Amino acid sequence: MDEIEFLVQETFKHFDENYGQPETPELPLVFREKEAHGELPTTAGILYHIQKTTSVFVIRTVVSRNIREDFAAITKNPQDFPNLRLLEAGEGFDPQSLRFFLLENPLHAEIIHDQLNNRRFPIHEERMCNLSDPGFSWWLKKTGKGFHISFTLSVGLGDDTVKLGPLGDKELAVKNFQLLESLATASGLAMNIQNEVNRVQFSECEQFLQEELCDLFEYGVINDTLRQLFKILSRQSKDLTQLESVWFYLEELAAMRRFWIQIQYNLNS
Repeated sequence: MDEIEFLVQETFKHFDENYGQPETPELPLVFREKEAHGELPTTAGILYHIQKTTSVFVIRTVVSRNIREDFAAITKNPQDFPNLRLLEAGEGFDPQSLRFFLLENPLHAEIIHDQLNNRRFPIHEERMCNLSDPGFSWWLKKTGKGFHISFTLSVGLGDDTVKLGPLGDKELAVKNFQLLESLATASGLAMNIQNEVNRVQFSECEQFLQEELCDLFEYGVINDTLRQLFKILSRQSKDLTQLESVWFYLEELAAMRRFWIQIQYNLNS
């Protein structure tokens, strides 16, 4: 029995023992209320301010290498950070308007900042989308044989459709998804990815791999099973360039999704 087959069997065993009855996965904890300044984390992340009207919102972001230090600097002198727009319309600074999001990898903070800073988003995107303006979000829809990711609102809304938010460039996504398929099938894993117009369909995947990818897209979570799979693939591969490229992309995708979950939480709270 090779390592891939062993991983598959152990994963199915884990599912049978712990998930015998279907359950809705718990949302990962991605939001932390601000604590006293001295207790703020010293890790990297994003400091941000959401400006909201009745129909749209704008995210103003700053990349931070040390959340505690930068949060203290901004709250002391918010006028020194005009990009955050914390003092607009002559109003006083409200410390509660400054929020933070933690990230293990500082590069992910740079990517989130580049893609989302100062962008205007509709609050109710699904009510405004049409053929001429198909929206900014990705959408996940589960099917009987797998799931598909749509890069525009081209799917019928329903209980099985999840709005993922603006997760990045679709061409880069397709490139990495197809590379993932190639690496998986070369190792003997079942995986079929079909690139359609503004949509990528994942079908005929190993059940455990399908579950792992759904968790990544829906919750921004990379589970240990997916980490172990990539470790096994790295030991089997002679050229790690492609494998590392896909892994780094999946990490970036998960970080972006977790940040957007927090943004949605902020908007609804």
